[in-house]
Amino acid sequence: MNQPTIESVPPWKKALAYMWYGWGLSLCYWGIRTSEQSFYRAGTNSFDRALHYWPQLAQVYYRRGLIRGRELHNHRAGIADMTTAIELSPDWPEPYLQRGLFQRFHGDPQAALSDLRYYLTLAENSSWRIEAENQIRMLEEELQIVHTPITEAG
Repeated sequence: MNQPTIESVPPWKKALAYMWYGWGLSLCYWGIRTSEQSFYRAGTNSFDRALHYWPQLAQVYYRRGLIRGRELHNHRAGIADMTTAIELSPDWPEPYLQRGLFQRFHGDPQAALSDLRYYLTLAENSSWRIEAENQIRMLEEELQIVHTPITEAG
């Protein structure tokens, strides 16, 4: 099945997609303010509606992935959304950073290293650059410990 191109999405669908995206951002803001999970779930439902109207809007996958992975503790869904955002917008650095962090803290250190390193190639002037470098350094140290052979004392 072919994905519609940005040019083939009618303006009224784009407008509805942005409306639902904005509503989802608002709901997630209230989730942050109140620590109420129902706001996050409602926000992701709103993002789903935005994607119904404009399925290749990468920023919606990114935001939905952040909420799913961080606030709703569903890191697999967060990684999947970041992957889709990357496929739609491969030169956008932030999804690589977030996917790398989800992978870092949920058991895929090699994939995390790959994403975080690639993030550094794309985000030359980012305020998150130092954090990405720190995470890479810690991952490299951890992997070195894991891959060090254990020898028996003679």
